Amino acid sequence: MHKHTISRREFIKAAGFAASAGLLAACAPAAPAATTVPATSVPAPTEQPAPAVLDIWAITTVEDLDAVWAPDPENAEFKKQWWTGGMIRLQAKAFLSKHPGTTLKITGHNWDWALRENQYLALAAGLIPDTGYGEAYVGEFAQLGIYQPISAASVALFPPSVLRSMTVEGKALGLPETTGANAMFINLDRVEEAGLDPTKLPTTWDELVTMAQAISEAGNGESFFTYAPAQQSIGSILRISAWFDQNNSPIGSDLGVPTVNAPGAADTWVFHNKLMHTSTVDKILEIDAGGEGMAATAIADGTIAFEIGWTNNAAGVGAIEGANVAGIELPIPPGGKKSANLVGTQMNSATKNGPNPELALEYIELSVTDQEAQEFKPNGCGIWIPALKSILESYETYDKLGGFKSEGSKALVRVTMAAALSGTPIPGWPKNGGRIWNAWNDSYGRIWKGDLGKADIQAELDTLQTTVTGLVNA
Repeated sequence: MHKHTISRREFIKAAGFAASAGLLAACAPAAPAATTVPATSVPAPTEQPAPAVLDIWAITTVEDLDAVWAPDPENAEFKKQWWTGGMIRLQAKAFLSKHPGTTLKITGHNWDWALRENQYLALAAGLIPDTGYGEAYVGEFAQLGIYQPISAASVALFPPSVLRSMTVEGKALGLPETTGANAMFINLDRVEEAGLDPTKLPTTWDELVTMAQAISEAGNGESFFTYAPAQQSIGSILRISAWFDQNNSPIGSDLGVPTVNAPGAADTWVFHNKLMHTSTVDKILEIDAGGEGMAATAIADGTIAFEIGWTNNAAGVGAIEGANVAGIELPIPPGGKKSANLVGTQMNSATKNGPNPELALEYIELSVTDQEAQEFKPNGCGIWIPALKSILESYETYDKLGGFKSEGSKALVRVTMAAALSGTPIPGWPKNGGRIWNAWNDSYGRIWKGDLGKADIQAELDTLQTTVTGLVNA
């Protein structure tokens, strides 16, 4: 992946140039008074505007759209761009078919925290691109007022769930090229070994806890896995924050108003602790240290019976021969609602003050809504699913999942497609996102490893609410 950063020298040069330009404009002499042109004068030739060049920020650089890209490890373009190169070419084709004279300058600017830094440096230096992108920190940028609202016609092509992270005052400020969602993966062999009926899988929190405890007692003591808290990571929150949303006690609003100690939050943690402690702390940390590959192996071979996994995890689970794993949408609490975490929802947006704002908006709306481009990665690399509503709603029979190599993995993916329709983004903190998630992970660790009761959990959450509120308002 090509990492494009702005050096300190470039930053200072650009900032100084912007300031100098403003100063020169202010000090320039007044323009001479206009003179009247005789009616008989021959008009000067009209100068044709130069073809537009759009500055497109992406996760990878594509220097030559005409270069041969093929999903082949020996292909030079594939080596540089992976599957993103193929998708970007389809997106570009959808736009250039209507704007053939336009040039697209497509540059990669990394991901996650590194992308966030690059975006802030560009904004500070006045180096505004035509388009931007992001996932984990995208809500933070939506609140800066730098993006254009998307047309109602384009918005209608997506379910509200995948637009929530970029919706401000009722207006969507970006469109998702991909998404993913969490589901509950269940090893049916472990269910049967505990003397339980594998055709009657849990639909409520109580049923889930009862089954997990029974499996733990009947087997090796290891029943449930989800990601453990870790510094500099949002992996854990991406797996479990849906529990809080389901119980009407979300961690925060979509745009980052903290509510970590809301009524019902402590009860949600009590439920989560019961699940977590059907496995040992050591086993959860061991699987966690092995990453998504080990998590897939652990649920497939029956080391654990339950796992919160997202679309990408399904590829590894289903690829293991003989894995007897089913997927269900997350069970819900009494009085709760259906909800699942969205993971991998990459949003693309058009800036307000870039060089070509009108063309930039057209680029986003033509490229991201293109069905062939939306289907490209799930049908090739097997990590994400499309975000278009028409595709997600066809989850039961959807078959363009060539990137997922077994029928078992495809079945799990279809469950995540259904879950994405009621998906929930993580809160988009407007400030200090990294420090907030570190504080949240610290609390998670104390609540889980200490197996705290409700009163102690509430005290922990009250302290955390003060911390998060202070960081948001700093």
